[in-house]
Amino acid sequence: MKLINILSDHPQTAPAPAKPPRRKPVDLARHTLELAATLSRHLDLDALIDHFSRRLGEVLPYDSLSFRHELAGQWHAIAHGSGGRHSCTYQLQVEEVPLGTLRIARRQRLEEPELAMLEQLIGVIVYPLRNALLYRRAQHDAATDPLTGLSNRGVFDDALPREISRAQRYGTHLTLLMVDVDNLKHINDRAGHSAGDRALQQVAGILRAGVRDSDQVFRYAGDEFAVLLVGGDATTAREVAERLRSRVDELPADSGAARPTLSIGLAPLRDTDSGQALFERADRALYGAKQAGRNCVCSAD
Repeated sequence: MKLINILSDHPQTAPAPAKPPRRKPVDLARHTLELAATLSRHLDLDALIDHFSRRLGEVLPYDSLSFRHELAGQWHAIAHGSGGRHSCTYQLQVEEVPLGTLRIARRQRLEEPELAMLEQLIGVIVYPLRNALLYRRAQHDAATDPLTGLSNRGVFDDALPREISRAQRYGTHLTLLMVDVDNLKHINDRAGHSAGDRALQQVAGILRAGVRDSDQVFRYAGDEFAVLLVGGDATTAREVAERLRSRVDELPADSGAARPTLSIGLAPLRDTDSGQALFERADRALYGAKQAGRNCVCSAD
């Protein structure tokens, strides 16, 4: 069994008249060893691809390089440069585990000796790339709630003061929503914990789909979620909160249990707010929504 598999695709058209600029002869063996030693020290994926792209460019002129990989069901891309009429694409695997797709493109056709050099250098990055991807996955798993796929409380605790600092520095709006799923205990008791898990997943999906990419959604704890709305004023934040509440209110009941609904506490950032102060105001507003009969939005004073 091959430990490393590099599946290549070279869809190059006829050579362009212009030739790539000639470079001084390179001691490829030495360059390869130096590259391997340097890449083995990188666990950050972006830094790894950045260093590889720069060192590759020292021996092989190219116009663009990109790497695409999958993480938690989503595709992510890292790109350097742009353009290039002729391209080579490599599907990288280690021990039959796919790592991702590396693509190199340039205006001039790659000649056979250049392809051989390129593939020798790609062979150097494969194991460091696997390690960097494993590290990124470990970071992702440590920051992600496994049931809902949302960022967890630890990420929220880091994000809240950072977003407050940014909003206060640039004079932009920031609103915190604290969200509680009503009736979750009743759903668990009547329809089982699987139904309760489905309700949490449905709510998480509605929250994530119902805000902008610049906003952030977290599973805070148990049946509670937190949402950071970036940029919109208090009126806009209230409209977003009501829309989220309404969409969850439309969910059907599971196996005769109570339907999930949302109680939401809303707190716009004040100039003097710390993270703790903003959180406490949103939490008090959430308590007010629960006291008001649930399935409603309550704004902080």
